[in-house]
Amino acid sequence: MDTVLQDIRVALRSFRRSPGFPLTAIATLALGIGATTAIFTTLSAVLLKPLPYPHAEDLYSLRTALTDGRVTTGLLSGGEIFRLNDPKLSIEEAAGYTPGDLTLLANDGTPSHVQFYAITEGFFDLFGLPMTRGGFSHDDFIPFVPPPPGAAPQPFPAPRVVISTRLWKQLYDNDPNIVGKPIHFAEATTTIAGVAPRDFDMPHAADIWLAQRTPANDVNHGQEAFIRLRHGTSIDQAKSEMATIMGGLARDFPASDRNRVYVTRPLVDSIVGDLGPILIIVMSATALLLLLACVNVANLLLARGAATAREMAVRAALGAGWGRLVRQLLTESLLLAAAGTIVGVAVGALGLRALLALGASKLPRLDAVSFDTRVLLFSLAMLVVTGAIIGLAPAIRLLRSDMKTLMNDSSRSSSAGRGTSRWLMAMTVAEVALAIMLVAGAGWLVRGFASLRSTDAGFVPEHRLLFDASFLGPRYRTPDAVRQAQVDLLRAVGNVHGVTRVGLVSAYPMLGRLESSLLAQFHGEAFDAANAPGTRQRFVSPGLFTAMGTPLLAGRDFSTADLPTTIPVAIVNKVFVDRYLKGRNPIGVQFSAGYPAPDPKNEVTIVGVVGDVRQKSLGEPAEPAYYQPLTQFAQRRAMAVVSLSGANVSSIESAIRTAVHQLNPTMALDFQLASDVVDGTLRRQELGMTLMLVFGGIAVVLAAVGIYGVVSYAGSLRRDEMATRLALGASPRSVFLLVMRQGATLGLLGAAIGLALAWFSGRVVSSRVYAISASDPLILATATVLITGITILATTIPASRAARLNPANALQSQ
Repeated sequence: MDTVLQDIRVALRSFRRSPGFPLTAIATLALGIGATTAIFTTLSAVLLKPLPYPHAEDLYSLRTALTDGRVTTGLLSGGEIFRLNDPKLSIEEAAGYTPGDLTLLANDGTPSHVQFYAITEGFFDLFGLPMTRGGFSHDDFIPFVPPPPGAAPQPFPAPRVVISTRLWKQLYDNDPNIVGKPIHFAEATTTIAGVAPRDFDMPHAADIWLAQRTPANDVNHGQEAFIRLRHGTSIDQAKSEMATIMGGLARDFPASDRNRVYVTRPLVDSIVGDLGPILIIVMSATALLLLLACVNVANLLLARGAATAREMAVRAALGAGWGRLVRQLLTESLLLAAAGTIVGVAVGALGLRALLALGASKLPRLDAVSFDTRVLLFSLAMLVVTGAIIGLAPAIRLLRSDMKTLMNDSSRSSSAGRGTSRWLMAMTVAEVALAIMLVAGAGWLVRGFASLRSTDAGFVPEHRLLFDASFLGPRYRTPDAVRQAQVDLLRAVGNVHGVTRVGLVSAYPMLGRLESSLLAQFHGEAFDAANAPGTRQRFVSPGLFTAMGTPLLAGRDFSTADLPTTIPVAIVNKVFVDRYLKGRNPIGVQFSAGYPAPDPKNEVTIVGVVGDVRQKSLGEPAEPAYYQPLTQFAQRRAMAVVSLSGANVSSIESAIRTAVHQLNPTMALDFQLASDVVDGTLRRQELGMTLMLVFGGIAVVLAAVGIYGVVSYAGSLRRDEMATRLALGASPRSVFLLVMRQGATLGLLGAAIGLALAWFSGRVVSSRVYAISASDPLILATATVLITGITILATTIPASRAARLNPANALQSQ
């Protein structure tokens, strides 16, 4: 212990003699460790932090897919969930939910829009958390089948509900006698069956769950589903059993389940989505950044070791063994690493705050991120690893030296410090290669984000305001009442100053609203369920396409003259025409659509063609879709799309609220900008791109500083040589080029290695990031030119200094 304390005191005295060295080293390490710690904290919260459910590893989200390429929602039918609850299976529980919308009325009558989730029996049991209060009983699950599109609105069935602990506190002040109390909606009044578990968050931010029983023969694919495996059962065994179950469904319901398969995904992966791969890519980048910082500090230690070589030689001559000297070097390295880690953790905490402020807090599992035990252990590991890395090169250099080498390392002879120089050159090549990898990585994500941003969405999100329009409750008992209310709302909102266009749509793009996925049959053609055209169905008001900014390519738009008493009409998108009507004039073509089979009696006539709208995200192409007019097919809920001419959005919102409440004071209005909706789908990619740009910028700075330091040190070792050359008649230009050649050689060698590594890493990234290619010459060339240019620039200053040497003064000082 005394020896260790003595090594620490010696190291601290050494740092005090030249404070610039430890401050530079600590600052460099703090940048790398701080960035790594901040990203690891985020990664830990997203991927490593356990879900709050018992045996969460047994929980899986469940979807379906068609193997023949037909269009499908990817959701499950009631029958597909029901059969998974066979007690003979390795699946302990299967349950699902269907989202819906309600208007919650506060105690003072204030309306607010809420989303409810109609869940199947066993939903809460599946996740394994005890209810806070009460809960659903078997009798609460009322069979409920939604009316088909276009049918008259039915009275709300009003099953009992379970509310979240958040809503329990907000509306009922944690009333312990909450079970059985009424809860009021604009559409109906029902009672509370219980309060959900405090840590229950499925789906995310849910507040209201309704009990719903779907028939065992239900084939409508509209439910998100989950399964819990019996503990100790493998997912492969469950998949085999599910394939058998789906085979039985395909025999019983060939139209809906032929060529359909179950698709499982670990619950945490389904919650995180593509955020996980992005964070892994960014974490890899921070590891490279930390390695670059360690290389920089190792270079500083090597150069400093050469400067203090005579001291090492004297200590060795006085009897200090190589082990003692190496231990001293490692002590200095660990002290620097410890200080760098302490400062780095503080930098990481600040970086994490900045990360959350940039929008990360809106991403899944990032609403509450903290420095927990796992992060502290990671920081300690970083301390040990960085201490070992930065002390490794000086220690190996020392072990491979003899007394004569140590003495020469502190001299000014032309042959001095050649061993140290070789180490420094190798580390510089590594710096250049790492910097190119980081800059190229930033380029991959920038290119991917730019490609997404430049993608034609098929609509214009700028200067568009959105709000939900609900036509539920006793005042809207008939389809005619719903249609008239929609006409009145469009007229009232359209008269607001600053509004240029307004329309209604059943599912606005990128909001994740459930859409019908139907099978089509064209007039005069036989229906083939196995190869039937698949299409999405949407409902819009006249003028909606103009309000959204979606171009009408052929035919006409809907009008108020399209009524239930006139010929049913439809507008199809371009991909519908290209896929199913290629070579035909679509105007006037008749078809019917339905599920599991279309009804030829409900044929519609195509009157127009509109541009393709990317409904799910900018990264997913448009699917075949057809639109029907709300004036013919009454829908109880829609999204209002308001095109604005004025910049004062808040005043327009206030005027719209006043106009709508004059029509219906119980309609809840929650406004959002369409541009925010689109930006929300890009938040993950934008976060990854921003972080990579920051890390790439830091890498450029570290590489420039490191290269400058190495070339300057190498030039100081050759100072006598340069002075002699100048004294013997060499021109300053030749000396300048000599030093530049040395830096250029290092830069080119590092660039070649970095280019190869960047190409390889790009191959990995391209499989996870939209619209990038590892062989993209622009990104690779930009990264290489940038870092090579920085290398040349960093070499220019010491080269100019060498060329301006005064030979007499330089040689006389020796």
